[in-house]
Amino acid sequence: MDFKNKMLMYMLYLVLFKTVFSQLLSETSSSRIFKRFDRLENDVLVIRDDVLVIRKALKEESDVFREDISTLFNELRNLRKDLDEERKRRIGDISTVSYRLTESGQVERNDKEPVSITQQVSCDCGAVSSQFKNVINAFKNEKSENIVLRKKFDEMKKEHDFEIGNLLEMFNNNVSGLYSTDRSLRSEIDTIKTETKANLSATQKLVHDSFVVCKKDINYARAYFDEGLMRLNESLTNLSLNALHEKSRITSDIASLITSKEILNNVTDNLIQLQRHHPQSCDFVEKSGTYKIYPSSHPNGIMVYCYKESANKGWIVIQRRADGSVNFNRTWADYKAGFGDLSGEFWLGNENIYQLTKNEPRELRIDMEAFNGTKRYALYSKFSISSESEKFKLHVDGYSGDAGDDLTKPTRTHNGQSFSTVDADNDISSACCVCSYGGGWWYNNCFESNLNGKYLQRSEKVIYNRGIIWPSLTGWNTSLKFVAMNIR
Repeated sequence: MDFKNKMLMYMLYLVLFKTVFSQLLSETSSSRIFKRFDRLENDVLVIRDDVLVIRKALKEESDVFREDISTLFNELRNLRKDLDEERKRRIGDISTVSYRLTESGQVERNDKEPVSITQQVSCDCGAVSSQFKNVINAFKNEKSENIVLRKKFDEMKKEHDFEIGNLLEMFNNNVSGLYSTDRSLRSEIDTIKTETKANLSATQKLVHDSFVVCKKDINYARAYFDEGLMRLNESLTNLSLNALHEKSRITSDIASLITSKEILNNVTDNLIQLQRHHPQSCDFVEKSGTYKIYPSSHPNGIMVYCYKESANKGWIVIQRRADGSVNFNRTWADYKAGFGDLSGEFWLGNENIYQLTKNEPRELRIDMEAFNGTKRYALYSKFSISSESEKFKLHVDGYSGDAGDDLTKPTRTHNGQSFSTVDADNDISSACCVCSYGGGWWYNNCFESNLNGKYLQRSEKVIYNRGIIWPSLTGWNTSLKFVAMNIR
């Protein structure tokens, strides 16, 4: 058994031990004990709420009873005060009556004027007797009221005593029930404690035994871990050494690459210099002018005029008409070899044009200018000519520009036509087009354009269809001032 398998067995053992231990704990009465604890806790909370309710009710009833007793005491105090005031008033009245009676007695003992005094005393005694009866009746009424109030007070006191007795009895019953519940709870808690201690002891023993077993397994696994760690350290050491060797090799390779890059830069510089001295096309020249280029069709080079339109775009000029200094009414051999001056008017030569376009079509751009200063151009995306055996047949397509398409119009298209000169009539007309209009061109029957016709000055009278003709720009009775055919 290798190290990886032993580690898997150990991890499996830990998972199984955790599962068995959880099952052992679940098989004890711990869950039942916890449920009973929860139930007891709920009972205690309910009893506590009941006691709080009873206390609140007793307090409210006691407060009401105190308020009633206080009210009765206040009423009795006020009644006693009223009785004292009434008694004082009655005593005053009695003192007044007694005083009057005393005075009346003195009058009777006086011998002077007996008749009038006797009448006066008789009169005073009747009034005093009436007042005395009123006082006696008032005392009786007050005494009756006091007796009624005392009876009411005794009845209210009995009622309150009865209610307080009922509340005390209910409170005592609840307290007795609480004591009984408390004793039951204590007994049940003691039972739970005993069971819990027994279960905990058994669980502790089981955990201790499992711990001993796990400790042995852990020590065994640790030994394998240490062994695996040693192997891992050895592997890391070997990897570090290999990495150092690889780093050294990569450093050496980088140095070689740097050297190779320097060599490549030198080769590139040499190629650039070579391109400058032996350019393959006009794209590699710096400005417009006459250059010898070395395209694949001319390994020994060919002298051309390069028209540099932009930094990376150069055109090979294959025809230019500017001042009429060169006669374009030439033979087949002249048009094949080329003629004129590259810095002025010229035709590059059909054989050279064929060699430059035979591998793949090139773009053709025709720049033209009328005598009134109007400048236009016609651009064709595909341009090539066939070999001399096919009479330098023209292949052109894909017009764009602003001069109008006078090479591929369907009426008398020049596309697919053979080249004609004064000594080689290859047009499809029954007459000789070149004999009538001169120059050398890809005549049809006869033409839609003729850029190699006779150069006519502005002051010269133009005969219909004669001259350098591009009808879309000049019409049929006007010759162009300048035209150049460029390929790239």
